[in-house]
Amino acid sequence: MSVRGSLKKEQLGFSMPPYAPLFPKPPYFYKNATLMIFKYETDESAARMVPDLVELADPPTAGLVFASYPSSNLGPYDEVVLFLDVVFKGRPLQFAAFLYVTTDAAMAAGREMGGYPKKIARIEFLPGPAQTAVMERPAGLRICTGTMRPEQRQMPDTSPQKTASPPPPLVLNYLTLRLIPSPQLNQPPTLVELLETHWTIDCSEVWTGPGSCQLTGASELDPLHWAPVLQPIVCELVKGDIRVDLNDQPSETPL
Repeated sequence: MSVRGSLKKEQLGFSMPPYAPLFPKPPYFYKNATLMIFKYETDESAARMVPDLVELADPPTAGLVFASYPSSNLGPYDEVVLFLDVVFKGRPLQFAAFLYVTTDAAMAAGREMGGYPKKIARIEFLPGPAQTAVMERPAGLRICTGTMRPEQRQMPDTSPQKTASPPPPLVLNYLTLRLIPSPQLNQPPTLVELLETHWTIDCSEVWTGPGSCQLTGASELDPLHWAPVLQPIVCELVKGDIRVDLNDQPSETPL
């Protein structure tokens, strides 16, 4: 005698698989995060990654981020982000061009909900006199490197007129292209939309100093070098807690 399934709609978990969800619902919180942020000038060739409703900043600029998240409600993981500074509807945003993480929960949550083009990679923070991080995909094939020496710490204003306070929050306003392919052969995507997500970093420390990043160009499967490094702008080391909020802007279908 056959037995009918007993899973009901009201019993579904937040994410797949619905009876054993891989990741929880947002917002997402990160404690004691460390980010190395390399801002640099790039060129117009990066436009090939940006939807035609969006404009590159003038002049074109980009950022490469190496992040370590030792504690979050997605679990601990490391991440690499390459973003492009863009203008969308008259507002400056960071378009998420490439993202790499070290766990499946971080990858699935970012791709399925936020439209972040995440892949799994090997990310390592190296010991030494300078802050150095590398990303490989697959292991052994280096895709990018970042190195900096923190020298100048951004200090709170301790003048008599003001009470000492930590550095102001750093806000990253990400724009993503969320694409869900159709399960039907030779059909257009089921969903294509532009989404915004806001990352607020409550900084405990902010350092600047000399440094550089390199995109090796070793892989056409992960072509971060499509946003070439022409001239460094600033290198920052940021430590603090992060909150990732839900999208509060209506999505828009590009292309």
